Order: sequence, then structure tokens, then C-alpha cells
Amino acid sequence: MKRLNILGCGIMGTQISALFYNLGFEVCIYTRKTKLKELEFQAKVLSKKLNLKPMQKGSFCFYTSIKSLPEALCIECLAENLELKKECIKEFQNSHQRAIFSNSSSFSSKDLNCGLLHFFNPIYLKLIELYDPKNEALTLIQDLKELDFCFIKAKGNRGNLANLLLFNEISNFFKMIEKLDYSLQECELVYEKLYEKRDILGIIDIIGVAICDQICLNLHEQDLSFYYPKSFKKALELGILGRKNKTKIKDFLLTIQEI
Repeated sequence: MKRLNILGCGIMGTQISALFYNLGFEVCIYTRKTKLKELEFQAKVLSKKLNLKPMQKGSFCFYTSIKSLPEALCIECLAENLELKKECIKEFQNSHQRAIFSNSSSFSSKDLNCGLLHFFNPIYLKLIELYDPKNEALTLIQDLKELDFCFIKAKGNRGNLANLLLFNEISNFFKMIEKLDYSLQECELVYEKLYEKRDILGIIDIIGVAICDQICLNLHEQDLSFYYPKSFKKALELGILGRKNKTKIKDFLLTIQEI
């Protein structure tokens, strides 16, 4: 049985683990909390979403120590916290021979000292950004290409390509409201007429307000011309998280514009 290590079992760690479980991998997960029922449920959802043919499923194994993980390729899926990521990646590199890749949305390969293998949420979008200068992820790539996943050859920079495009859009949307004092209704009217009713605020809710806040902060840290939205932090203080707790960033924006 093929084997893969995963560091972290949050939103993306769960989806990536479930994906490779469906591909017949033994998925070895470093986590403090065992989420077997959640993983099995996610695996069933992905099997339907990806229209997978019946095949031998893999297995889930759980580890509370990075050093105890078996010798296998690893994908880091921890929170977008640079020090946490660096510490865990370094610990894996010091105790294992196989390569580790980060699923980071906003840190560079240079920041983390490893390759990047960035999946999108939801994972059934079938879009992956890959920075693999040593060609160490070839076996995983082949399995994913058989499911028609599309790969972008990333440069290893913060945000890669897709997140730089997406979060510059998010940044400018909030810049219009926070700095130039355009109303939410005016911005949404432009989206309705020019962008076929693209729901940029709905995308934020799906990603999660906390994750969007951290990504914007990380991109602003590297490029000060990138506008960092103030609304995210204020919304988080009020418990607005997005789909995670069934709240909406739009409701927060409507509230502050009524004040």
C-alpha cells in the first residue's frame, strides 16, 4: 500500500487526507485530536464529488509525534503561522529522508525551506499549485493527474499565482469600502454588471474569515503596497468566521455601514 504523511488535520489536512485515502493510500496523520469520523465522512463526500470508481480504500493512522511518522513523503497542512510551520517542517526534515511539501496559502518556499504543494478549498476544484524544483512529488502528481487535477507550475513565491490573483481582488474590494468610502451596494453592483454576479464575499466565507485575515496579513508583510483589510479583524472580534460557524462577512459589512 502506498503511504503519505500529513501534518495537521484542519480543513485542508482533512480534505487532503480523505483524497489520498480514496486513492488507496495509508494516510499517516500528525494531529493532537483524532478525527476518524470526520475523515471518513469527508472521504465519502469526495468520492461522490470526484465520481470515483469503486476501489480499494486506504487507511488512516494517527500520530502525536512527528518523529514517529513512518518514512514517506509528507504534506504540511498546519495553520498559516510561520513559526509553527517552520518548527514542524524542520523537525520532519531532521528525522526523515523523504521530502516534505507545504500546503501553505501565503508563505514562500524560501520562508519554509521546502517545496509547495498547494491544494484549493474545496479540494474538488481539482486545482493544485506545485513548486517542486527537485521533482520529489512525481508519484503523487501521477495519481492526481489520473483524476484530472490541473497543475500550475508555481515559482515558490508567497501566494503562488492563484492566491495572489484572488487575494489582490479581495484586498482591492475592501480598499474601495474602507479607504475610498464606496458602499457595499455600489461594489456589489459593479460585480453584478461586470463579473457575472461573482460572489467575492461568499468566497471569503468558504475560505474562512480567519484564514483570509492571516493570508492578507502575510501578503502585506512582504509587499506593503498590498492593502490589508481592517474589516477581517473587526469581524473576528464579533465571532464572524464564515461558513465555519454559519456567519457571513457581508452581514458584518452591512452592519458597519448602517452605523
